[in-house]
Amino acid sequence: MKQSLLKSEHSHHRIPRAQTSRLNPFDGRGRSVADRRRNHGAVGRLEPEDFRRRWSLLLISNFATRELCAVHFGVTFQTSCNWFDGLRTPTGDVVDFAAHSLPNYAAVMWGK
Repeated sequence: MKQSLLKSEHSHHRIPRAQTSRLNPFDGRGRSVADRRRNHGAVGRLEPEDFRRRWSLLLISNFATRELCAVHFGVTFQTSCNWFDGLRTPTGDVVDFAAHSLPNYAAVMWGK
């Protein structure tokens, strides 16, 4: 008699166990997303709206046109327009490049 590769004669059907971990006593506190972000957010982290506004100001102060901004960062003209208008935020690699290539990055983004 051949054994199946998927089922051996020593396999047993297991009955599912009940939950063994204790319930979290802090579940259901009814805290909003904003409260959780405020209490557990990173220190010095900008809110998305504030970051978009500062990023837009940084670009406006460094580039005469949106085309120059697009060329500097290697992005499309539309992406540059979205940044100038404060509609979208850049990815981390773009922010890092800006921090190293734009002389007034810290002054505009962090007020230093």
